[in-house]
Amino acid sequence: RSGMRLMSHVSEPAHPSPMVVNAPSSGVSTAQFRGAFANFTTTVSIIATDGPAGMAGLTCSAVCAVSDDPPLLLACVHGQNAATAAMKTNKVMSVSCLRADQSELSQAFAGVGRLTVEERFALGEWHVLATGAPCSTSALATLDCEIVDIRDIGTHSIFVGKVVATSAREAGEPLVYQRRAYATTRNL
Repeated sequence: RSGMRLMSHVSEPAHPSPMVVNAPSSGVSTAQFRGAFANFTTTVSIIATDGPAGMAGLTCSAVCAVSDDPPLLLACVHGQNAATAAMKTNKVMSVSCLRADQSELSQAFAGVGRLTVEERFALGEWHVLATGAPCSTSALATLDCEIVDIRDIGTHSIFVGKVVATSAREAGEPLVYQRRAYATTRNL
């Protein structure tokens, strides 16, 4: 065995990984973790909220489905992001999966240019579905959620959202992030 703990339904790899990095005795360093994770390809989304704490939004590449019955998703957001506190108070969020031509919007919501919240939202067109959270009109898909659970773990807050409304487009390519750069996908 390679020292990995395997889940009972996952088989041992046939060949050991060629790029094994021995972790220091205290664990994997932040640089090693980020370097390895940079190879993962992730969808780029804007998470937005509105309510008693006001309107806020951020770029997020850590969103995934949790369950389809009931429809749940999770989003991992850095705990120091200004939008995190608003999301915790407002208890609603939208997750808009961006199109390949929306990298400028992604950059603005990531904090590039230090735009105000109002300036960020002025860069796109927005509508609301069920919760009142802003949803990108031109996104590939939007999931409108009521936040049903929040966990603060390490540097991040994990938001679990119950999807109460959706919108989707038939055409378009997604904006993705890999190796610290924007990209898109193509069919093989």
